[in-house]
Amino acid sequence: HDLCTVIPHQGRFRKRVLVLCTGGTLTMSNDPSKGNSLAPVQGALTSYLAGMRELTEDPEMPEIISHEYKPLIDSSDMGPGDWAMLARDINTNYFHFDGFVVLMGTDTMACAASALSFMLQNLGRPVIFTGSQIPLREPYNDARKNLIMATIFASSDTITEVCIFFHDRLVRGCRATKVNTSKLMAFDSPNFSPLAEIGINLEDNYHLYRPPPRGSFKINTYMDTRMITLRLVPGFDDASIKAMIDAARQTHLKGLILQLYGTGNLPSLKGDLVQCLADATA
Repeated sequence: HDLCTVIPHQGRFRKRVLVLCTGGTLTMSNDPSKGNSLAPVQGALTSYLAGMRELTEDPEMPEIISHEYKPLIDSSDMGPGDWAMLARDINTNYFHFDGFVVLMGTDTMACAASALSFMLQNLGRPVIFTGSQIPLREPYNDARKNLIMATIFASSDTITEVCIFFHDRLVRGCRATKVNTSKLMAFDSPNFSPLAEIGINLEDNYHLYRPPPRGSFKINTYMDTRMITLRLVPGFDDASIKAMIDAARQTHLKGLILQLYGTGNLPSLKGDLVQCLADATA
C-alpha cells in the first residue's frame, strides 16, 4: 500500500486534522465494474469532503487533509502489517497535524484501535477511529455525523489517546468492542464508561481522559502473531484442545489465550487439560 508522506503546513490559523482512509462502508458507492453493487470507491471520500459545507465553511472547524490508501482495504483483511502502516504514517505526520482520524470498516475496528493504543507510545494527539453502518452516499446515513464528530474530537486539546467515535459516544480504543451489526450504535465499552457522549449537548467525562504524556512520542510496530485465542463452551472436547497445545509446541507458539467462564473459571474435573496447561506454562 502507498504510504502517507509528510504533509507540511504553510502557516495556519486553524487546527489541522489528517484523515487516513483505509476504506469501509463509509466510502461505498455503486461500482460499475461489479454490476453496480456497493463497494468502496477510490476517491469517493475526497469528493465527499470537498462538498461538506459543515467542514469547509465553518471557521471553527479544523482544516482537513485526507489521504486515501491505494488500494482501499476491507477491514476483514486488515492485520498487524496494516496497523503498523497506520502507526508509521501518524508518526511521519505527527508534528504537522493537531489530530488524526482513521476511517475504516467496522468488522476489525476495535482490534485496530486497541493495537494502535499500544503502538503509539507517549501519544500527545487525539487519534479517532470511525466509520459507518450506512454509506455516506445514501440520503439517510450515519456516516456524516460520525465523520464530523470524529473530526471535532480529533481537534481537541484534551484528548491524548486512541479512541473510537461511533453514533453518540467516544470510547477508549483499547476498551471498545463491536456490539451490533445492524444498528447505528455499533460500538460500546461495556467495562469502561464512555469518554464523551453527544446529544443536544456534548457531555465530556474529563476525569476519565488520559493525562498528557511525560515522554517523547514514539512508535513500536513489532507484533508477534504466534498466538491462538480459544473460547471455551460447556461440553468442549478437552482432548482436541490438548492435541492443539501439543502440536503448537512444534510451531513455537508464544501464547494461548483462553476465554473461560464468568471471571475466568475452568472446569476442574478435566484433569488432563489442567495438567496440559500446567505443562505448557512450566
